[in-house]
Amino acid sequence: GTSDVTGGRYEETDFSSTGSGSLHAGTVIKVGFKTDLTRDAAVDLACRALWEAADADSATGGPDSLRGIYPVVATITVDGWERLADDDLATRYQAIIAEVRDR
Repeated sequence: GTSDVTGGRYEETDFSSTGSGSLHAGTVIKVGFKTDLTRDAAVDLACRALWEAADADSATGGPDSLRGIYPVVATITVDGWERLADDDLATRYQAIIAEVRDR
């Protein structure tokens, strides 16, 4: 195993999560993670993980589509670090909201 920045030990080697909502976010990622995820699928999984963490943990802030406030979501590739635009995140979170409403 390895240690994260807070000193916690974990066995996952392909992903990790930290913070008060990390138990919930990590579970979502663990269930949905595959080594061959496309960029869009990986971003959707990260957004879902952040949504579920915010929904289950009162100390985790979630997206606020009314005010246009979204978490920082970025990809890292051989070309470097790239932040997703808020309009991209708005579309992704609207899809999550619609899915949650339909449950």
